Amino acid sequence: MLFEKFISESDNMASELRFYRIVISGLIVLVIFQSSLIYRTMGLEKTILVPPEVNKSFWVTGTDVSKDYLDQMAYWYAGIVLNATPKTAEYQKTQFLRHARPDQLGRLTAEANKRLEYIMKNGASTMFTVESMTVDTRTKRVSIYGSLSTYLEEKRIEQRPAYFAIGFDYINSMLYVTDFKETNDKDIFGVSPTPVK
Repeated sequence: MLFEKFISESDNMASELRFYRIVISGLIVLVIFQSSLIYRTMGLEKTILVPPEVNKSFWVTGTDVSKDYLDQMAYWYAGIVLNATPKTAEYQKTQFLRHARPDQLGRLTAEANKRLEYIMKNGASTMFTVESMTVDTRTKRVSIYGSLSTYLEEKRIEQRPAYFAIGFDYINSMLYVTDFKETNDKDIFGVSPTPVK
């Protein structure tokens, strides 16, 4: 009787062990399948975004962005930097620098502080009217051409044609600003080592 009970318990334990092995094997196969599925779809996802001002829709993936995305974001950043008054300039500088690539933050902050100092010291306002934009998707640089007006109080003291280049970098699904500078018609993307005079 005792021997039969021992054999019965032993059979039950062997059955349970087989069951657990089958369950664990099934879970391992499922994990391997899901891992391979995730690996194959990495970087293939597309997200449709709405720009700050709804003019166009555009897409971003894990590793790239569309031309329209660069176009719209450059337009928005140019507006933040170049359409400024003494009352709004500090806030706009802060908004712009929130999107600076971390390793470029010091340089971009120094450049933004120069613009802010000019506006605050002179009580000046600037307004930029965009006439055309050129996008280089390979380098993620955008050239903006337009008319830059400077006002003291309500009087326009200067209006001139101007080119500006905005550089971007897309890292970990974030679009960062790497560069914002005035250029010219010979180097619209601002990549020449010769500075603009």
